[in-house]
Amino acid sequence: MSEIRIVAEMEVLPEHRDALMPVLQALVDGSRGEAGNISYELTQDLSNVYRFFVIETWASQQAIDEHNVTPHFRTFVAFTEGKLKHMSINLLKKVF
Repeated sequence: MSEIRIVAEMEVLPEHRDALMPVLQALVDGSRGEAGNISYELTQDLSNVYRFFVIETWASQQAIDEHNVTPHFRTFVAFTEGKLKHMSINLLKKVF
């Protein structure tokens, strides 16, 4: 199976943005260290400081499954409970 890309979009509620930043830093750092991770980037919308996109590339679905049970990912999921205005996750494959 080919690489899997993920684009996760989230908009944090304004009152939680500052507290979320170290959690996001730990998520990025931990994810980049995983064996199945090819790239992991946190980006911010230029017109909305509360809107973030995580752009990820994984070697396989197994790598994603392993990522989803790591402490840094589980901490992120627990922390964001009730603190996001919106979140969407898109799994993608390269066409060309």
